[in-house]
Amino acid sequence: MGGVMSSKLPPVGDKDLRTVLSYNLNESHIRSVYKLFTEIDVDSNGVWTVSEMYRVLKEPRLSVRAPVIDTIFFMGDSNSEGSMTFQDFLVTMSSFCALSKEEMLQFLFMIIDIDRNGTIEKEELLNFFSYIPAGADDGRGEPVFPVNNKNALDKFRGGKWRSLQFDGLAQLCELFPYIAYPAYHTQDMYRKILLGKGFWERLDYERIKYQTVVRTKRVKMPFTKKKIEVKLPGRCTMQELLEYSRRNTAVQGGKRVTSQDAGEAESTLAKERDLQIQRSPILNMIRNPRCMYYIPQEGGKNIQKQKGHRSELDVGEQDMESDGEGDMDVSPDDTGGGVITGAPNNAEHMLQIVTAMQQKQKEKMMAAIEDESSDDEEEQLALGKGGSASSDDLALSDTGVNGLVLTYADGQQPTVTNGNHR
Repeated sequence: MGGVMSSKLPPVGDKDLRTVLSYNLNESHIRSVYKLFTEIDVDSNGVWTVSEMYRVLKEPRLSVRAPVIDTIFFMGDSNSEGSMTFQDFLVTMSSFCALSKEEMLQFLFMIIDIDRNGTIEKEELLNFFSYIPAGADDGRGEPVFPVNNKNALDKFRGGKWRSLQFDGLAQLCELFPYIAYPAYHTQDMYRKILLGKGFWERLDYERIKYQTVVRTKRVKMPFTKKKIEVKLPGRCTMQELLEYSRRNTAVQGGKRVTSQDAGEAESTLAKERDLQIQRSPILNMIRNPRCMYYIPQEGGKNIQKQKGHRSELDVGEQDMESDGEGDMDVSPDDTGGGVITGAPNNAEHMLQIVTAMQQKQKEKMMAAIEDESSDDEEEQLALGKGGSASSDDLALSDTGVNGLVLTYADGQQPTVTNGNHR
């Protein structure tokens, strides 16, 4: 992959530059991050080991933040060699700092769900709370987490549970906030060091403000005079992450690679949704193919050339989902200098799909009524009722299309969601 290079900074690939530009970084910010990278790299070998990850925070190895720090480093180690280059560091750490509150819970879920089966078993949580950092054995061999964490598992739901899905983990952390605290605090510490909390909080605000649309901005490509378009980071649910990963990857030689039968999303809306998932910071920060949640960067291109089966989690409703993308232009005052492309442009297409589904359902209902009326014609005539139903009886409400609900983003534009989509 071709890279962009300045006189001082190491080369950074175009795709990685576009990723960090979507977090509102510019050339000055990248230079600032590189300055920090070189200052902490005391042996000047051009890479960070896990020791530098702790040194920059002035954090001891025996810390409740150890499993979070170790996992960040593991995810960013693209060569699986126990080191991070500047390019790895730039993308992984920027993506980690860009995570929203919900995405931080998704990150915690990934740490605990080692086998990536979509559920957290009680045994996995007990192992997590028994974590002892590698190389931190000072003779005690004690876990970094207090015993209160394990006790919380017995108190949660009366201890009568065996596994948790993502919503279950969210409930556990809501009842016992100290379980998720180390993850949130670690992000807070890295945000302060990496460009400052204010920078990342502005990104948080911008992502919340434009969460129902896809904001596109024209920015300057660092170290060049070229202007390019970038989109704000995408959002996705934990189930979408799992489904996307299962559909597009397979394990080969202990590493995750693009699946040979990776299936291309069938509908336009599903394809757009896949593109938004690809832009999510939680996936961008994972660069180590030995991480169970890793998705190869080239996977999207390969997938678009293939057609295959859809995963076991895909039951059809994704065909009707909208990620909020479109081409509706709004005034410059609303975009902050960028161009917003949102769900409205897809509204007509979605409504056409809904109408077609309604028509098919109506035809089925008509056929069923005609069959029933032919069998019971004499009885219906005796009761003085006609042999067909009125059009009012056959009308489908907006909430009656395969469980999908037609809602409106910002009170104006129609999008289609289901009960599980956030």
